[in-house]
Amino acid sequence: MSRRGFTLIEVMVALAVFAVVGLALTKNASLAVVQTTRLQEQLLASTVAQNVLRERLVRGTDQDPFTRPSREQQEVQMVDRRYRVLVRTETTSDADLKRVTVSVRDDLRPDDVLAELTGFVGRH
Repeated sequence: MSRRGFTLIEVMVALAVFAVVGLALTKNASLAVVQTTRLQEQLLASTVAQNVLRERLVRGTDQDPFTRPSREQQEVQMVDRRYRVLVRTETTSDADLKRVTVSVRDDLRPDDVLAELTGFVGRH
């Protein structure tokens, strides 16, 4: 008389294999969620940096950027989030050209730079 079916050891080995595969899939899925969230944060911060730089280049500032290098900080709110924006104006080797660098940080994590954008403004 032959018996059909799996032994207890075979069933336990199969369950262990499925558990390891399931654990690996869960870890990959959670990593994908974390990376997607980070990319979304960086995209929004990049948009904030582009908006601030465009506004700075189109409208200018209250101060003439050619008087001296400056460092200004402001807060910007976008999509129910607050960002700390640092705008630095620096001299270049050309007296008629200044470098404007916009750094964007999350208000909750001020040590983490999410986006940085550099542009140039010329004397008109």
